[in-house]
Amino acid sequence: MSEPQRLFFAIDLPAEIREQIIHWRATHFPPEAGRPVAADNLHLTLAFLGEVSAGEREGAFSFSRTDSSTWFHTHA
Repeated sequence: MSEPQRLFFAIDLPAEIREQIIHWRATHFPPEAGRPVAADNLHLTLAFLGEVSAGEREGAFSFSRTDSSTWFHTHA
């Protein structure tokens, strides 16, 4: 049986935007402040699902174009 995984839905950022964020952080905070995130790991999290079992993952990732159309019409 597989271990639960921490899952989330996110949007990848263009490389130029990621580099701008890294530069902004470097100019506004000292290196020892917090734990900097590597540019390749930057993204925009839309929803954090938390610890998800293998059985729950199947339902979370069965998403179709019809589903998205319904969501946009009911949440716009």
